Amino acid sequence: MRRDLSLSPRVEEKRELKVIELPVQFSLKEIKEHFEESLNEVKAQYPVADLLNKNGNENDGKTIWRSQVVLAEGLLDFFIHEMSKFCLFKMFTGQWSKSEKYYRFMVPMSKVEDAINTVNSKDWFFDYLNDRFSRDVFLSHESMKDQLNLIGIDFSKTMKRAFSKESEDPLKYGKQVVIDLFQRRNDIAHQNDRSHASAKKQDITKEFVEKYITNIELIVNAIYDIALDNDIIK
Repeated sequence: MRRDLSLSPRVEEKRELKVIELPVQFSLKEIKEHFEESLNEVKAQYPVADLLNKNGNENDGKTIWRSQVVLAEGLLDFFIHEMSKFCLFKMFTGQWSKSEKYYRFMVPMSKVEDAINTVNSKDWFFDYLNDRFSRDVFLSHESMKDQLNLIGIDFSKTMKRAFSKESEDPLKYGKQVVIDLFQRRNDIAHQNDRSHASAKKQDITKEFVEKYITNIELIVNAIYDIALDNDIIK
């Protein structure tokens, strides 16, 4: 019996090319619009929670309120990320005055090599910012303060502009607001709104969520307004 020694065609694995998504450089107006569009989606859940509560499903309604807290705080974080890329790129390209912290901003040698190899383009820096900040969270008081000061949006000025109508000491008031926003977000996201000490779940109301979101909007509007001022002054 003859053996078939002919070679059968090798089946080659076909790999789909990975599409690399390049970061888009949005304008200030577009960054603000993205925040507002997303926040409106979060606010659109109010009627859903209202209906659940009306029908006696209070726990489900409160679950929606808690999700609104986490989502809204996440939108604040994303807004600061987008503003960070915009502001630092403006400094890098000489369109804005550079902050003190800008001169201490660390860039790895691999990115310096990219800069040397693409001497006619500054896109490498924006690409680095997009990657660098994607791993960070800017919601705690210290991290938000450091990041805003880095990007030329003075934290103290931001709090005073955001909460001047809320308190005679808007800086102190704003600092506590930022701390409270982050704490409640963490309570919900990491432990289902339960106390570390007693494991008892905190109560939540629609009024609390509305105030929570209003405070986020005040902070975002203050950051945006200061950035607009910087963009005009240059």
